[in-house]
Amino acid sequence: MQQQPRDHTAHLIRTRRTQPSLPVNTLPTAPTIVPSQQNRAAPQPPVKKRPNLVRRAAWKLSGLGALLAILYLALYPLLASAIIHRDAAKQALYTVFPWLPRLYWTTWAPILVQGLSRVPAFNLSRGAASSSANLLCVLLALAFVVLLFCALTGNRVSKEKLSRWDVRLIFLVLFAFTALFGVIFLLAPAVQTQDVFLYGAYGRIAAVDHLNPYVLQGSIARATGGNAPYGPLWIDLTLPVALLTHGNVASSVAGFRLLALLAHLTNTILIWSILSRLKPQMRISGTLFYAWNPVVLLLGISEMHNDIVIVLLILLSIYCFQRKFFMLNWIFLLLAALINALCLLLLPLALRQLWRESRSMGQGRRFLWWLAMLCLSAAIVVLTYFPYHQGWEITGMLASIGRTFLQDNAINSLNAALLHLPAASSPILSWITTAHHWTILAAVIVGILLLLGLWLADTLELVLFFDSWIFLVLFMLAPVNWPWYILLPLALAIASASRPTILLAVLLALGAALEYYFWLWPQVWPSMALVTVGLPILAWGWTLFFTSTWHMAHARGEEQPVKEPARGFSFSRPSWSSRPSWPRHK
Repeated sequence: MQQQPRDHTAHLIRTRRTQPSLPVNTLPTAPTIVPSQQNRAAPQPPVKKRPNLVRRAAWKLSGLGALLAILYLALYPLLASAIIHRDAAKQALYTVFPWLPRLYWTTWAPILVQGLSRVPAFNLSRGAASSSANLLCVLLALAFVVLLFCALTGNRVSKEKLSRWDVRLIFLVLFAFTALFGVIFLLAPAVQTQDVFLYGAYGRIAAVDHLNPYVLQGSIARATGGNAPYGPLWIDLTLPVALLTHGNVASSVAGFRLLALLAHLTNTILIWSILSRLKPQMRISGTLFYAWNPVVLLLGISEMHNDIVIVLLILLSIYCFQRKFFMLNWIFLLLAALINALCLLLLPLALRQLWRESRSMGQGRRFLWWLAMLCLSAAIVVLTYFPYHQGWEITGMLASIGRTFLQDNAINSLNAALLHLPAASSPILSWITTAHHWTILAAVIVGILLLLGLWLADTLELVLFFDSWIFLVLFMLAPVNWPWYILLPLALAIASASRPTILLAVLLALGAALEYYFWLWPQVWPSMALVTVGLPILAWGWTLFFTSTWHMAHARGEEQPVKEPARGFSFSRPSWSSRPSWPRHK
C-alpha cells in the first residue's frame, strides 16, 4: 500500500507553529530604527508649563476687590454730607461709632479736596450737599464698572476645568471680600430712608407697649411720614431687636444692620450653592453680581430693608427644592409671603412644581403629604396672624393685603413720569395713567406671565425664569417704585441663570443707584423714572439686538458642517410609499 505524502501545513496549523512568510521582493533596504532611538535622534522642543489660570484669577479678583473696598470707604464722607435730612440719625450712629469721622478722607487728605474743588460739580470745599451727591454718583458708577470686570474675570475662569481645590479657592476669595464689604456698609453713615426706624417703632409697640401696631398704623404713618405695608411675620422678627436695644435708636439701627449683614452673607452662600447645581459656569459671575453689588450693599445693609430677608427665605426655598426637601421649600415660600404679600405670586408655580414632584410618591403617601402640607400651612398662617387679630380682624388683614396689590398713588415709577408729561392731559392717556388703571395694566401682564409659567414651566430653571420676570415686570410697571425693590428681582434673575434676564436686572440695579442719587437732590425730579427705569430697558433692548446681530454675522462667516435632516416629528405630508395599500376592487 502506497503511503500518502504528509501535509505539513495542516500539521503546523494544528500545532500553532506557523511562521509569517515574507515576500521575496520586500526585503528591508534601510536599517530599522527603534522608536526610542528615533526620539533620541530628533529631540522635541520642551513643553511649556501651562500657567495656573485659577490662581491668576484669584489674584485678579483680590486686586479688584481691594479697589472696590477703597471705593466703598470713599463713600463715607459723601454719604454723611449728601444726606442732609437725617442729622439725628447720623448723630445717633456717631454715639455708637465715635471713631467713624476719622475714616473720612476729606479730613486727612485735603489735597484731594482742593483738587476736586477745581471742578464746580465736585467742589467739596463749600460743603454743598449737591457736590457730595455728584461725587457719590460717580463713585457708584465706578464701582459698577469694577464689578463688571470682576464678573468677566469670573466668567473667563469658569470656562476652565476646575478642580475642587480651585473652586474652594475662588469661593474663599469671594466670600472674604463679601464679608469685608458687609462690614464697611455696616458702619456707613447712610440713613436716608425711614424704614429702619419704622421697624424699631413697630417692634417696640408690640413688645414693650403690648399694642397692635396694625391698629395704630395710620397714626404711625402720619407721625413718620410714611406707610409700612409689612406682614405680621416681620413684626415678629423685629421683636428681639426691639427688646435687646431698649428703644435706643442708634442700637436699633446697628442691630438691624447686623441682621442684614448676616442675611447677605447667607444669601451669598446660597446663590453659590444653587448655581453650582443649576449652572456651574455662572456660579462665579452670578455670585459676584449679587455679593459685591453696591446697590445690594447700600440698600440692603446700610439702609437695611427687609427685602434682603425676603431674598434669604426665597433662596432657602430654592436650596431645599434642589435637595428634595419639598416641605421646607413650601414653608420658606409661605414665610416670605407672610412678610410681603407680593410673594404670593410665587406660590402658584411652586404648587405646580410640587405637584409634578409628588407624582413619584405612592397614592397613599401622596395624599398624606398634601394633607400634612395644607394643615401645616394653615397652622403657620393662623399662628402668625393671631397675635394681631384684636382690633384688626379678617377684614383688616384682607384690606392690608389688598393695599399691597392695588396702589392708589404713583411714586418714582413710569406711571408717575407719564403723569408729569405734557401729553398726559389727553383723555385717553390720563385714563391709562390713573394709578388704579395702571395697576390693572401691570396685573394683566403679570397674569399672562403667570399663565405661561403654569403652562410651560416643568423644571426648576423655568420656574425661576418666570418668577424673575414677574417681579421684574412689577418693578418696571408698578405705580410705586422704590430703589430697594430691585433686590428680590435681582436675586431671582441670578438664580435663574438666564444671561439676558441677569443683564436686565443688573441694568435696573444701576438705575436704582441713579434713583438713590436723584433722591439726594433738594427737589425731587418727578420724571426720574424715564432715566432710572426707561433708560435701562432701552439699553437692554439695544444690547440684545447688537449682540444677536453680531452672533448671526459671525455664524454666517464660518463654515458650518453639513447636517443630516432631522428625522423628528413634522407636519409634512407622507410620501405615497408610506401610505397604506388599499385592496383593489374587482
